[in-house]
Amino acid sequence: MATTLNSAVAENVGVFGWNYNRANFKFDQGLRWQRYTTGRKMACAQVGLFRQDITDLAGVSMAKLKVYGPIYGIVITVCVTVYVEGRSGLKFPGPPVFISQIYLQCLGIGMCYMALATWLLFHASMRAQIACVQLRTRLIRMPVPTQRQLDGSRKILSTWEEQGLYGMFRVPFAMPPGAESPDISDEEDMSPSKATGYANGGIPGVAAKVKAKVAEKHKSGATSHNARMPGLTAGTPAWYQKELEDRDTLPESSPTGYGMDGEPTPYKHFELLRAAQREWWGCEAYMRVCFLFGMMHLVMAFSYWITLHNIAELGMIWCSNLGAAGLTAGVWIIFRLDVLPEHGGCFPWEIGGPFVTSIALGLMYSHTVTPTMMNIARVVAAIIILMHVFLTFRLYSVASPTFNKAHHQARESGGRLFNQSGSCEAPSWLPAAFQHVMYLVAPPKTAEQLAKERMDRNNDSLGDDALAKVDMTPWYYVRTMTIAVLLGWFVQLGGHATECVMGERMLVSNPGMPPWSRTGQWFGWEHGPISSKHYAHVTPQRGHWAWQKGWGPQGQQELWASDVFGFHPEADAWWAEKEGLAPLVGAAGYGKNTWNEGVIAYGQNEPKWGTSHLETHDFESSGGHRRLSDASLVAPRPVVPLPVRWPAALEPDILACGPDAASGGIAAVTAGGAGAVVPNMGIGEVVAFSLEGLLEHGMASSVTWGPSGFLVVTGTGRVAACPTTSVAGSHACAALEAPPLPGFAMDGSKAPPTAAFHVAATVEGEGGLWAAMAHGSRVALRRALGESAEWQHVASVEVPLDGAEVLSVAATDARLLVTTSDGGAYHWDLRQGVPARDEPTIDVPASGPGRTWQSACLLPNGKIVRLASAWPRAAPELLV
Repeated sequence: MATTLNSAVAENVGVFGWNYNRANFKFDQGLRWQRYTTGRKMACAQVGLFRQDITDLAGVSMAKLKVYGPIYGIVITVCVTVYVEGRSGLKFPGPPVFISQIYLQCLGIGMCYMALATWLLFHASMRAQIACVQLRTRLIRMPVPTQRQLDGSRKILSTWEEQGLYGMFRVPFAMPPGAESPDISDEEDMSPSKATGYANGGIPGVAAKVKAKVAEKHKSGATSHNARMPGLTAGTPAWYQKELEDRDTLPESSPTGYGMDGEPTPYKHFELLRAAQREWWGCEAYMRVCFLFGMMHLVMAFSYWITLHNIAELGMIWCSNLGAAGLTAGVWIIFRLDVLPEHGGCFPWEIGGPFVTSIALGLMYSHTVTPTMMNIARVVAAIIILMHVFLTFRLYSVASPTFNKAHHQARESGGRLFNQSGSCEAPSWLPAAFQHVMYLVAPPKTAEQLAKERMDRNNDSLGDDALAKVDMTPWYYVRTMTIAVLLGWFVQLGGHATECVMGERMLVSNPGMPPWSRTGQWFGWEHGPISSKHYAHVTPQRGHWAWQKGWGPQGQQELWASDVFGFHPEADAWWAEKEGLAPLVGAAGYGKNTWNEGVIAYGQNEPKWGTSHLETHDFESSGGHRRLSDASLVAPRPVVPLPVRWPAALEPDILACGPDAASGGIAAVTAGGAGAVVPNMGIGEVVAFSLEGLLEHGMASSVTWGPSGFLVVTGTGRVAACPTTSVAGSHACAALEAPPLPGFAMDGSKAPPTAAFHVAATVEGEGGLWAAMAHGSRVALRRALGESAEWQHVASVEVPLDGAEVLSVAATDARLLVTTSDGGAYHWDLRQGVPARDEPTIDVPASGPGRTWQSACLLPNGKIVRLASAWPRAAPELLV
């Protein structure tokens, strides 16, 4: 009976245990699948956050392309436009060289810095975008489970058959679980000290205390590890323990893809992006440095231009001072905003160049200028260039890497001056002066990484971190650019010193050529207000917003109102006349306009014009000539000394230029007849010669070099001919069969400046022997009619001496040249010995201190050669 009862109880208990454990197994397998799919969903969401992290961090650099790129393009376009349209000296006389060269150099520096910033910006933005694409498409991918992983995570009911007998028939509360429970986390700690409420009192409280005691005994080794108490010892079914073991064996098949633990820290995508930032952070940082330097020089260039335009072209001194002060303040402000005060941005006094320039130009363009004022202005100009030298040193200093300790609290712009804390990075290599405007954001670091950085004073713990090591090639480019800028300012300083000594534009002048060829090209063009911004080609006319045919250097032209009228209403009123013949056409509204009659001769090598070039326009009765003829208005032109090595003891007094390029160059002759020929503008050996037979007629007063030899006017007024076949050697001279020139004393004590020359006979006039003689300011042209007859007066011209006196006269059949004691040269074109016009072409040299002028002659190409002596140098000089 007892056996049967025991068998029935065992059967019922076994059936109960089987059903209970099988039901638990089925329930746990459903939870297993839900746990896997939920874990994978969370893992995919986490990777999505990681991908967004990459986009956000790289997007900081990529966004700068959209912010800075258009600005860089606009600024470079402005630089090119100002280079083309902002040139000075096209409409007015050119300003002093120093202001133009500083203005143009600042403009060029600004453009170069902006171009370099553009290229660095392109590289940084594109490199950041490529890194973002590479990480998102190749490494940071969604952990989508494979079919094998899905199959491995699910369990079919037949797996129940793989369980052990203990697990199949275990009776709950009577038999302990067959496997150990997994380690719990801190959040799952249910020790009595942390239990509260119902769990801490009554039977549950007692059970909790017993469990804690058992766990303590297990931990201390007082009981066997396998000893378990039903209801009091933690444990799990065997199938759950096997699931945990599978996660450790195949972590990639676990719900998170990383086994029992989550993704290890520091996160992989942060470290990969941190390594990639080394490639573009240098470009991103120094792009911003170049942006500041470029904008500073651009605004300074515009400030210099405003200064020279207001003073040199508009004559507005106060407007110039205000414009220079305002723009200088603007440059100072942007420098102050971008450069921290303690790192060189406190008071950049070197930026005040435009305001100092306004002072220098004010001295140069003052109403009553003196040599002392000009010298002071030149010294001030040198100081301005030195200010740019010091500014370049400052820019180099603030742009240099500081190599301080890297940290994550870079300053940010804002507040009263600058915030003392921020979330941007301050790498060790970054120029500390710009830390608040770089906006560099690195991936976050773990607490362990940050603690390690705090303990490190030399950035050794950073290793290859972008906070410590980046590609410094951008700094090398900026450094090279800044050094080139510094060398450019030194070149400007040396050039300014050279021009202070030799004269402005001397190295590019065209000595002897017309003023418009280089120096003084617009000098004396207009009188009074100017009515056309294109007055290089047109002449102001009567009326306001009218349209009519205009007159310019090329004759009659059709000019639109926008080209002529309305540019300056005061100028239109200036040239409007109330009296005159109707209709009032032509310049200033006087009578019939005859400017277009005949053909204007522009060539400098046209000795024979012919009747088609005769001028019939009466300037005096039609408003006067548009160009002024006053000698005081002619701009002095720098002269260049020729490298001549004179023969020993030769001190020439007279110059004679060869009749053509093949004749040999320039003859320098003494009053006694000794001379030398300087070939090819001083390049080559000097050839000595002598003129014999002159002394019986007196000392030589002037010498003319013609195709057949020399014509000499002696001190007694006789004209002697010295035929030559070659220049070298001695040449016999004999007096011509012509009467002595009037005004000469027979003993040679009185010899007015005179030149003799031959004129070839033509159908239009008689040739023969001619002479040009100076009497005060009047130069008379005479022709010899025969041996016994007098010299016939043919024509005369007036020389505007302006306090000087005539020094020498030189003449050929095509040109007449008169040189005065101040070095001024006045020359006329001759037609058959007669001047083609009354007004001379004037050439005034910049003499320099201690120089005495002696003689001059005209080369066939129109250049004027002067003979001078300069104390204390004993040797004579030839200057072109």
